[in-house]
Amino acid sequence: MKIREGYIVAAAITLIALLAPAPALAGDKLPKPPDPTPGEPAPEPPTLPPEQTASLDLKLKGVHKGKVRVAHRVRILGTLHPWRPDQQVTVALERGSKTVKKEVVPVTHAGGDTGQFDLKSPALVEPGHYVATAELDGNTMLGAASAQSEKFKPRYPSLHRGERGKDVKLFNRLLDKQGYVPSNGRRFSERTGRAVLAYRKVHGMARTTRGTSGIYKTIAGGRGAYKLKYPGAGKHAEVSIGRQVLVLADNGKAQRTYHVSTGASATPTIRGHFRFYRRQPGFNSVGMYYSTYFRGGYAVHGYHSVPTSPASHGCVRTPIADAVSIYNWVSIGMSIYVY
Repeated sequence: MKIREGYIVAAAITLIALLAPAPALAGDKLPKPPDPTPGEPAPEPPTLPPEQTASLDLKLKGVHKGKVRVAHRVRILGTLHPWRPDQQVTVALERGSKTVKKEVVPVTHAGGDTGQFDLKSPALVEPGHYVATAELDGNTMLGAASAQSEKFKPRYPSLHRGERGKDVKLFNRLLDKQGYVPSNGRRFSERTGRAVLAYRKVHGMARTTRGTSGIYKTIAGGRGAYKLKYPGAGKHAEVSIGRQVLVLADNGKAQRTYHVSTGASATPTIRGHFRFYRRQPGFNSVGMYYSTYFRGGYAVHGYHSVPTSPASHGCVRTPIADAVSIYNWVSIGMSIYVY
């Protein structure tokens, strides 16, 4: 009985060995393992509310027919749809490629679904085309938006002697900045008229005292000063016989430009480079007032008659009202160029 059981066990072991797969030999290909069970699908992104379209609109207050009076301000008024709390808009005013003013301003609730905002410009003086813009940055809830206003430019008035006001005050300041010698304040005085006359002489215009809108526009743009013939001569004086002006210069710029009258054709003013050598205050026996001599009897001096063309006996005549100021500016040994 025990022998038979042993025989059965041995037979079972032999059968298992026969059914087991043979060990892989070098070079044999191993069977491909089965694909793993696919995992759970990736979670879908949360569904967001659809982006709303924003709209901006700009209007200008203070602009009439595309123009704003010089030195006045413009208000940039804007609306935004839809309005949401804590919105901000970047508002800018540009002149050509230059940004005049730029600010991030809050949008306030104007009622319903509308927001509003505004920005005030500085006083506008320089010539050129201005335009206002507004930009709203987008987000997941509201799309970006932008708007641009109509273009506009400053309007410059014409001015005459006797006028007063803010326009005249600015005109005087701008003339002074370009090296002419007007009055201070809000009045177009005789002195302002002489400054305009000097400007007109420099630029070959009719020799009057009328301040045109074109002159106003030029000096508002920082242009119109006398261009020196000797900019490297330090502190000196220049007299242009052709233009009939006296220029007091320093640091390479015309500091003061005056209307004068030089020698008539029969008694011309001497030309060349000289130095002031003598000063004489007050009136002399022939009516010369606060004289500064630069060669013999040739001098820069005040006189009762200073026409717009050459009329003197060779000297450089200046109006009586300008003589003391010129006398005090000039010093002994200083150069004067007459050409």
